[in-house]
Amino acid sequence: MNLHKVKTDVEVPPIDRMVPQHLEVATFALGCFWSPEAMFGSIEGVVRTRVGYSGGVITDPTYHNLGNHSETLQIEYDPEKITFKQLLAIFWKHHDPAKEPWSQQYKPIIFFHNELQQELAGASKQAKERQLNTTVYTEILPFKKFYLAEDYHQKYRLRHEPDLMRGFTLIYPDMKDFVNSTAASRINGYLSGYGTLAELEAEISQFGLSDEHKKRLLSIVKDLETQGQTRKKYCPF
Repeated sequence: MNLHKVKTDVEVPPIDRMVPQHLEVATFALGCFWSPEAMFGSIEGVVRTRVGYSGGVITDPTYHNLGNHSETLQIEYDPEKITFKQLLAIFWKHHDPAKEPWSQQYKPIIFFHNELQQELAGASKQAKERQLNTTVYTEILPFKKFYLAEDYHQKYRLRHEPDLMRGFTLIYPDMKDFVNSTAASRINGYLSGYGTLAELEAEISQFGLSDEHKKRLLSIVKDLETQGQTRKKYCPF
């Protein structure tokens, strides 16, 4: 991909031109995937987010034919800015591990990609069991394959802002490039109530938005703060 232009004359957002050369991958199931993608996408050091399906045996699952897969979030992160151990702490904070999952689709799972991730995940689960003094239902499984979910699930909250999406469609006519956009992940997080107005003002120039779209995003986040509507949850339960 040309780092300055993607099939159009519209410039790629500055934040998308500053992707570190070395990224690591983490894969989590957190009960659903819309809200977790927004939450992790808002975190400094997380570069890319995508949602899909993992953990099952059928090939090419879809939302309406999941088999025994679970809704899953996959992230690429900069280990110089955030560690897997820190990501685990965020993972445990944002679900109830003592609650038995009511379906395979919404089961919380840590999918480990290597021995270090397996070791850290296991230690974090043991610590959580000691803390809660009860059964922890969160599973730890080896990562096998990740199937990308349908387009309409990616950056779910951003997709429900047509004006902003039109801007991104001009920049990234190829859906793969849109999914991989750090700017899209960040904006999706802000629209979902993750991040403050002050934080947005400090980095909005990196998102490649027009003046009109900047005003729109700032207005939405200001309204969320004014109404106290932070940490919104977009899951079907």
